[in-house]
Amino acid sequence: MVMLPILLAVDFGGIYHWSQYIAAFGIILAAILALPGLTDSTASSGLRQHAILWPLGVLVFWAFVQSVAMPASLIAWLSPGSYTAFTEWLVGLEVTSPGQAESGATVASMSVSPYDTSHVAALVTLMLPLCWAASIVFHARSRLMMLLSSLAIAGASVAVLGLYRKLDPTADLWIFQPKPNSFGGFVNRNNAALMLNLGLAASLGLLSWRMMAMHQVEVDAPEFEFNDLVALISDRESLVGLLSGTTCIAGLLVNGSRGGLVAALFGMAFAFGYVRPRRGLISLPILVVILAISVTVLITPMNLNLETLQRWEVFTGDADTLQSNGRLLHWSDGWQAAMAYFPGGAGLSTYAYAYLPYQEVSPSWWYEHADNLWLELLVETGLVGLVVAVWILAILLFALNRLAVSVDPLDQGLRVAGWYAIAAIMASQFFDYGLVLPANLIAALLLGTAIISRDIANGGSGGFTLPWSGHHRDENPREWTMHTAPEPPNRLGLNRSARGNRWLGGFHRLPCFLLAGLMIGGGLYVIPVLRQDAITDSLLSRLHAEYSRWQLNPEALEEMENVLQERRAADTSPLLFARLGAVQRDRARLAETREWRPQSAAEMGDIYEQLDLSNHTLPYPPESSIVRQESLSSWKHYNDAWQTSLETLQICPLAQAPRGSLLRLFPIIRSGESLPSGGTVNAEAVAHAAAEHLLVFYNGNPSRQFALGEASIRRGDFEAATEGLRAALEADPALTAEVMQLVQDNPELDVKEVIPDSPRVMRSAASRVLQWEQPDPEFLRRAVKTVGSEKDAPLETRAHCEELLGRIHFYLDEIEPAKEHYRQAIRMAPEKFIYRVDYINQLLERGLKSEALRQSRIGRNALPDKPQFQQFIDQIAESERTQTAPSDAVPEIDRSQLDALLNGPNP
Repeated sequence: MVMLPILLAVDFGGIYHWSQYIAAFGIILAAILALPGLTDSTASSGLRQHAILWPLGVLVFWAFVQSVAMPASLIAWLSPGSYTAFTEWLVGLEVTSPGQAESGATVASMSVSPYDTSHVAALVTLMLPLCWAASIVFHARSRLMMLLSSLAIAGASVAVLGLYRKLDPTADLWIFQPKPNSFGGFVNRNNAALMLNLGLAASLGLLSWRMMAMHQVEVDAPEFEFNDLVALISDRESLVGLLSGTTCIAGLLVNGSRGGLVAALFGMAFAFGYVRPRRGLISLPILVVILAISVTVLITPMNLNLETLQRWEVFTGDADTLQSNGRLLHWSDGWQAAMAYFPGGAGLSTYAYAYLPYQEVSPSWWYEHADNLWLELLVETGLVGLVVAVWILAILLFALNRLAVSVDPLDQGLRVAGWYAIAAIMASQFFDYGLVLPANLIAALLLGTAIISRDIANGGSGGFTLPWSGHHRDENPREWTMHTAPEPPNRLGLNRSARGNRWLGGFHRLPCFLLAGLMIGGGLYVIPVLRQDAITDSLLSRLHAEYSRWQLNPEALEEMENVLQERRAADTSPLLFARLGAVQRDRARLAETREWRPQSAAEMGDIYEQLDLSNHTLPYPPESSIVRQESLSSWKHYNDAWQTSLETLQICPLAQAPRGSLLRLFPIIRSGESLPSGGTVNAEAVAHAAAEHLLVFYNGNPSRQFALGEASIRRGDFEAATEGLRAALEADPALTAEVMQLVQDNPELDVKEVIPDSPRVMRSAASRVLQWEQPDPEFLRRAVKTVGSEKDAPLETRAHCEELLGRIHFYLDEIEPAKEHYRQAIRMAPEKFIYRVDYINQLLERGLKSEALRQSRIGRNALPDKPQFQQFIDQIAESERTQTAPSDAVPEIDRSQLDALLNGPNP
């Protein structure tokens, strides 16, 4: 049992289903081996020592409730967000939704991904027999030493692996991931930091225990002497604690997790400061100094990089902080999601889908976790999760408070480890989600269960009490042996009854046996579920690793599809459906390539490249020299992929991948409707709904929103295209040039609807509209109200806005406002001669030569090194000299009088 955290820690933290399946057998075996402890009074004191099972049981029960189908009306009350997911977010997708069923019909689950919730429910169910067995095994003090040592070694093993990878980046062990944020056997360094902190907690517990046992003094006591610590080196358990603690601290400093280091500081403060009210917030104990020196000696000669410290903003001004990495922004969206699913939650392990409809300000990437376990727990489990978390915390705090008055040095070591672990978990999980990993979860539960069990072994609430007379334990720790606490009355009564009447003792233990049977039975019940999930996970992992080798082999793809179809009958994993759809699309692509009847391998390769669904450039159905009446095989595979995507949405209504697949398949499905086997599918409505949903799911991801807009243009859905392009510009104004080119090339798009009211976007868009052959006056009038709205913008930007406003007003024949804006631009940026040149050109185009001449002379005086202004002056003077008088200035001549004068009088 104590080996589980170590084994899972080196196996990617236990994230793979097959490792969880194997761990299940270890847990059940440990629970069975713990059964004899029920008859041992040193291992079992009744049901009270299993207090942690009650909140865990409530969480397991709620998780199973979330994963089962329920009436729509009940879902709407328990989890409004889930009801919306199965109704509004399926409208237009030709998927049966709860709203289409009669009231009270069993239509959907509270979880937005029932498969993921049921798997995690099975995994958490295994924690019940684990905690039950741990409560029995660690009830006696003799086995607590093994627990603390094992947890310390688990943390040290992660640190050693991480340090080894840092020292040798080319190391090729199977547990190492080619990712910059991985550490040791963990994919994420923050997850690894939690295991390091748990190992450090156990190490400090070992050192505190041995210090008190050997010298009857705590490491933070006034009587502590340096010789006391040196003497610990000769002790085996102390040496384990010292080496493990040193290694864990080294790992925390090197792995790059700032949250892990902050959690360590909180743990130190709680373990040695806050929980000692009579001593106040004292400085860090000498032990920490010794550990720090050891870490320095360990790291410096190895030329390692203290990445954790360097990532603090104190050391680098451009560090990745909470303000810049998007966490704070995302937490705002996560809170909106939590309120939408309250009070029932969206289902355990569904955060990756649950928050999507409610994101507004999140950054562009997809948050599979909230990077805040407490927020994620609120979103997924609602009120129940909040109650369970507070319940477990309260049980542990009461137990630690009672352990504080124990005279057993081992209990004091356990108390130090407990306070450190609680503070570290509370602090680190505010920035991470590492506690959901099986390795970390099992380690934390083992330590927490041991604390509760030891508290009950000491009598619990009926045991030790603070002495009101004599020496206080904080005044002279060397005299603790003066205060011995009696055994709790209830335990004395039970023990005497058991000794006096075996049958009566067995009767009193009957609830314990029933609880043991229930825990082991529950674990055995979920093992088949974990087995099926492990088979699916292993199959998908193998396909992912080898798929590229067989992607162009029709026979291999056919075999893959058959295997996946068989698994689909036994397992409804969304990832399984996604892989099945990918195989069906690739089979259709190969079949369509053959249907074009290529004459050479080179031609086949060219055709295959043009049939990529992301940019399908060839017409469908394929143009063939032979008219065939039978159905095309490519159509069958395309249609299968279409149906698989729709079926995926039935089990995971907020999934992104199937909607993207529907959009890529739309041109084929629409063209294939003319085939004899085409059937009747409202593909346009489905594609439009999928695009509308993805625009929301990809909110904050401008590149994908822009791609959705482009795709909508290609399929003629200009309404969705307008929404996509506008959303992309709101997220990234740098895309304005590309969007304006699409607007210019597609007259169906209305520039007034595409361009948002953003000053930066509007400036770029208005500049390009002015370059069109026929600019939109209505859009330009709207731009006048937006372009100059940034009052706190830099002076250079404001000058550019004034110049742009001047050009707009000139185009709208609003001469006086145009002049004023140009004059403002020139005053703000007198060195920008281009503003003066543009202003003079605008004046000359409208025949305002006198004003143009005046501005030219001003420009020549202000910028004498620019010859353009003298050229303007010469140009205007030349036009004045060559200008002829207008025809209406010539006096009229009477033609009859001129003839009489020339011809003279008639004779």
